[in-house]
Amino acid sequence: MTVKLQDVIDGITFANAEAQFFYHTKTGKVLILMDNIYGIGRDKALMKDIDRHPDDYLSLPNEYEVDEFAMMADFVDTLDDSAEASALFRILEEDGNAAVRLFKQSVRAFDLEQEWNEFRDGCYAEIARQWCSENEIEYEE
Repeated sequence: MTVKLQDVIDGITFANAEAQFFYHTKTGKVLILMDNIYGIGRDKALMKDIDRHPDDYLSLPNEYEVDEFAMMADFVDTLDDSAEASALFRILEEDGNAAVRLFKQSVRAFDLEQEWNEFRDGCYAEIARQWCSENEIEYEE
């Protein structure tokens, strides 16, 4: 079964506490299982099918398995030795969500948002390719 790599990338990128993504081995589709959010309940049929046939579903990496903070540090390493790079490095030395928020605000302020987005997107694509390879799933770009 072949999966669209972009579907895997999207599933990894958008996974969070309210949304889990699964690869269905029988159809090659990436499926989303959402918590009760915005009045939308979980897909009970999908939940039952996952419970009944767990071998048919592979969980995509989630927000706890993807280290976006490390991506930020790697991005800063690609920048020339500049005031912006130094400032971003200092931000990353801070602790917690404030550092992530401040990093993203600073990237915008330094007019590096496009470069950061392209770098981050490349990292997510590599994670998706690696996940497919580890799970012996063929993909199309």
